[in-house]
Amino acid sequence: CAILSTHDLPRIRYNVSDDILWWNMSWMSYWEKDLWLLPIHQPSPVGHWVFCAVYTLTKELHLFDSLTDRQPWKNEVKVS
Repeated sequence: CAILSTHDLPRIRYNVSDDILWWNMSWMSYWEKDLWLLPIHQPSPVGHWVFCAVYTLTKELHLFDSLTDRQPWKNEVKVS
């Protein structure tokens, strides 16, 4: 599995070069992994961390938020 960090997301948002992103992320080889573990910071209303297990082969997201029920996630996840 790959443990992903949200550390690089602001870099992506502010258009950092692909070379810098690759230098920071390539060592993980996450694209070769079947399972990605992704911590996500939820800034509102109280600011806490949630967890997402991403199963790449089945294209499933398993979300865990200890402070809420299932309903709010429907607004957070885009299903295609």
